[in-house]
Amino acid sequence: MFEYIILDRSKPWGIPLSLILGLGILFVLGPMQLKTAEGIPITLQSLLVVLIPLLVGWRLGLSVVILYLISGGLGLPVFAYGTSGWERFTGSTGGFLLAFPLSALLVGWAAERIQKQRAFMGTLCILAGQVLILALGLLWQRTIVPIAEPVWETLARLGPGLLMKTAFGGLAVVTLSRIIERNSTENPTNKS
Repeated sequence: MFEYIILDRSKPWGIPLSLILGLGILFVLGPMQLKTAEGIPITLQSLLVVLIPLLVGWRLGLSVVILYLISGGLGLPVFAYGTSGWERFTGSTGGFLLAFPLSALLVGWAAERIQKQRAFMGTLCILAGQVLILALGLLWQRTIVPIAEPVWETLARLGPGLLMKTAFGGLAVVTLSRIIERNSTENPTNKS
């Protein structure tokens, strides 16, 4: 199961190290942005907040996401574009941030139940989690700020970035799964 991909949580240091590693990844990579060929910025937050629970399970993943949001609210510049503060939760992008814990919970919960075709199903979980974040975020944003652009145009503009992040997340899941599988076959004592 994906729950044990990153660390052996049966060790006393497994859970704290998973939390630190997950937060570190979000703190460093979350504020980063890439740009599509059309110049549309792509942030890594939505990918990371679904990838981490996919890899460590819903309990740890949700804990990481909540600690990430609290850290950003308290002033650490860990949100997209290096922003922070509680006002980020009430502004036009607040719906995206508030959707993070729900998406992390659902993706992590689903990942713990995947038995077959883990890489394929994990990639579908990543896509579903990001779509949930996008849907709730856009709903919130359009409630607060009147936007003239039709929803389908917004989705067409943001869709390529979402698919790129999903593909990257799928590759990460496949790579980590193969590393863990290889480690398990070479070291039978590490099997869970």
